[in-house]
Amino acid sequence: MDEQWSYVGNKSNQRWLWYAVDHATNTVLAYVFGKRKDEVFKELKTLLEPFDITRYYTDNWGAYQRHLENDW
Repeated sequence: MDEQWSYVGNKSNQRWLWYAVDHATNTVLAYVFGKRKDEVFKELKTLLEPFDITRYYTDNWGAYQRHLENDW
């Protein structure tokens, strides 16, 4: 998983693209746009449920730590 950001109008109005990529095929599995909030990450996690993902590689941002199993 990764995320990138830009802003709309001014830097205090940030919007994030959160996405998950299958690194074996370089295929984007799911993505969401929104603020850098737990609720937006949870939307992405819900979209990924059908893929039965067992390992996540993240940058250890707090939402990942709060909403993923500890063995990632």
